[in-house]
Amino acid sequence: MTPSIALPETKFLSVQGDPKIESLLAKNVHTGNPVYILDWRSKLELPNSKVTLFSRKSYRGVPMNLEIEKEVYFIDDNKTNCEKWAVVTTIFKPSESVRYIIKNPNWCMVVVADIQTQSKESYIAELGYKGENVIFLEPDDHAKLYPAISNALPWKHFGRKNIGYIYAIHHGAEYIWDFDDDNIGIIDLEMLRANTNPWYLTPCSELSTPLINPYPYFGVNETYSWPRGFPLEEIRNPAVTPELCQTNVSLTIGVIQSLANKQPDVDAIYRFTRDNPFNFKAILESHLPLIIPKGVFTPFNAQATLWAKPAFIYLLLPISVDGRVTDIWRSYIAAYFFHKHDIKLIFTPPYVLQDRNPHNLLKDLRAENDLYMRSNVLINLLSELSNTHRFLSLQQLYEELYKRGYIESEDLKFIRAWIKTVEAIYVKRKATVSN
Repeated sequence: MTPSIALPETKFLSVQGDPKIESLLAKNVHTGNPVYILDWRSKLELPNSKVTLFSRKSYRGVPMNLEIEKEVYFIDDNKTNCEKWAVVTTIFKPSESVRYIIKNPNWCMVVVADIQTQSKESYIAELGYKGENVIFLEPDDHAKLYPAISNALPWKHFGRKNIGYIYAIHHGAEYIWDFDDDNIGIIDLEMLRANTNPWYLTPCSELSTPLINPYPYFGVNETYSWPRGFPLEEIRNPAVTPELCQTNVSLTIGVIQSLANKQPDVDAIYRFTRDNPFNFKAILESHLPLIIPKGVFTPFNAQATLWAKPAFIYLLLPISVDGRVTDIWRSYIAAYFFHKHDIKLIFTPPYVLQDRNPHNLLKDLRAENDLYMRSNVLINLLSELSNTHRFLSLQQLYEELYKRGYIESEDLKFIRAWIKTVEAIYVKRKATVSN
């Protein structure tokens, strides 16, 4: 018997003929066939019935046969564990940002190569450093160490960075610095630890919108300034720049986003229409970090973010979207779980300077289309899901996003490989500690 599957937000305004419409829809969902609920001006005649459906929404079913067949999810390579890992993927020669990190003896670094990246021997030779705290993962290493995840990832894609995240988790990470090879600097973790009674800023009262724009607080010259991935239709809304008050409440920190000077993270529309490069006026000595309150969303990136262990499971970057979109989708997905678990996202004044790699802005503009057109809808969806009594797992949330076309089936396979690999790592670690 085919199970009945509820389709949220779907409206049946006219049903004529077949009293088992839910079963017909469920059958299509169960078999993985698309279910198109058309615009209210159109109609869909289902086979063997006279049912007409009207709706403004469209959904598709989750494909079957997505389970991972690999029995081994990771292989130990007997490399040194570190508490603090910096993760970068690159197709370029060693950059100043990479050289900056290796000068810090308190950090280990994993460089994730793609098939276009130069060889390990060539890269390490140009880097001029052979310390054990720098790991270079060649393409062959990906499948050897993490077969299920590697098989789910495309090549020539920013998503290969996921191999670096799982490597850091596997090798004892308590903190992960997620950075791009054109961002020079790193958050001063020791300074954060030394501040035993930190003060932060947060909105003085409950917001009337699920959005906040952090950029104006940190000092910009433009009348309107916003981070990449912020919904364009909300830029002029005064509610997204609320009055802020000081607080020193105890926090569970998930992510700290460092802003970047010189080339801050803004979208192509901003770069075409506003002055850039630019620097934020805020400095660490004058501006307190900003806490994003529960239930409120703002985008954060994969260019200069410090992740703490409570948030590691949400590190994965979607792979079926463009590289200009993937870290923003990740940030909104992670925020859904941060709100559920009372984990905090914090923005700080710039710790880094971005010396941006060459970009084609028209190409960026096309790549960022989903950010312009769908960010606000995604935030509203996640807000609605957050306000329900039902709590979705990470896999279930990915499936909901697939049904609505935010990600594709490749990500449904990847999320299963990711979860199983992380679970296997933690199970072995727990067993090792017990022994």
